[in-house]
Amino acid sequence: MLSRVILLSALTAVAFSCDTWPNGTDKALTWFPSCAGAITFYSLSTQDQSGKAEYPITLTKPLVIITDINNPKNVYESPNLKQTINLWSWGGLGACQWSTVPTLGLLSNLDACTNGVPCPVKTGRQTLPITMDFTGYDSIIKLLKDDSPYQLEMVLNDNKTKDKTCVIAQARTYTKVH
Repeated sequence: MLSRVILLSALTAVAFSCDTWPNGTDKALTWFPSCAGAITFYSLSTQDQSGKAEYPITLTKPLVIITDINNPKNVYESPNLKQTINLWSWGGLGACQWSTVPTLGLLSNLDACTNGVPCPVKTGRQTLPITMDFTGYDSIIKLLKDDSPYQLEMVLNDNKTKDKTCVIAQARTYTKVH
């Protein structure tokens, strides 16, 4: 009987175990395009506002995302370029999956050019530094667990051309000052 209890306990532990840091996010940023978009991303890295490489990332202060992109088609500018940020947390209740963090529309359909995207976004291959500043969204950040993996998606929609571009970053994230 004891051996059955031990076996059942071991199987339960394996069934409900979850990688704490998916895709190696404990050590490095992971990113990928999340839609077939107009802009091609070649690289993505993070810096603090002084230009120093930052990892893990901290959401309690502005974060600069340095992107190497190619924009082959159109110039994008305000007021047509809109930005939506989607956010997911990892795990919870033994689930090895990303779960949506509700933002109640606070990070949806923002004017990208006044929210961190340097406009106009010209055509051609370029380095585009995008600032993500969540300091005005303390109501969301305070709900997030500190020193945990989060997935952030930036979706850019241009209302004039109907072009769409999306990129996801998965990162170890601090939500408190370290």
